[in-house]
Amino acid sequence: MREIYSQHGNAAFEALLAARTATRQAAFFLPHLHAGMRVLDVGCGPGSITLGLAERVAPGPVLGVDIQPAQVQRARALAVAHGAATLRFEVADLYALPFADGSFDAAFAHGVLMHLREPARALAEVRRVLRPGGIVGIRDPDFGANLFAPTTALLQRWFALRVQIRQHNGGDPYLGRHHRRLLLEAGFEQADAGASVDSAGAAPDLRRHAAFHVAQLQGLSTTALAQGWLDAATVEEIAADFDAWAQRPDAFCAVTWCEAVGRSGVAAGHGKSTQSAPLTI
Repeated sequence: MREIYSQHGNAAFEALLAARTATRQAAFFLPHLHAGMRVLDVGCGPGSITLGLAERVAPGPVLGVDIQPAQVQRARALAVAHGAATLRFEVADLYALPFADGSFDAAFAHGVLMHLREPARALAEVRRVLRPGGIVGIRDPDFGANLFAPTTALLQRWFALRVQIRQHNGGDPYLGRHHRRLLLEAGFEQADAGASVDSAGAAPDLRRHAAFHVAQLQGLSTTALAQGWLDAATVEEIAADFDAWAQRPDAFCAVTWCEAVGRSGVAAGHGKSTQSAPLTI
């Protein structure tokens, strides 16, 4: 079945994605990377994390792929602006990567698997394009381990509906806790996991989290509106509640991100790739 990504074309949400960095979002994975490695970033979005990965492994080549052509174009512009000669971006389907077996030393996926109907299948495809002994780093939030206070009846309704929307669209808002199992199911021989917390208890971070929630609301609410679960006026009221929350002197939130590193053993070999593409920049 076709994957559904609710934030497609959501300019506010995409602007927040462009503010991500490898230093923050890939901190757990960076120690596994070194100069000269060939790296694949799947679901790279606007490429800001990919840029940091390229800086880490230079002069090794880094390739970012995304299913959205507009995001790939934005990522290419970022690479040009930074003079990143070892960095390249392409449109590609995570379920059918257009690369030969063993093309990469490492792969990374941030906030991608939680959207997929078949995350283990996607990870198996990532494993196929990794060399024997290659590594993958994955990171997703787990909605069951988040804190938000104080709240309102409307925000509580939204948080419950947010889970419902994710599941309706084929994703899993609780996927993070299953990273190790998914890696093993995909054929990785080693799977180590941990977690980090992005918290807010001071004005700048509270505003940042509120902006994220409002931007996320704009994308996810398209499903809720289409299904009749919300009306436009209620969406605006929810956004106003998030903005008001960010102004409260007692506000606090914490988002738990589950992180895992998988290592392939013997050659992946799940069949031939759809295209044999040498990794050149």
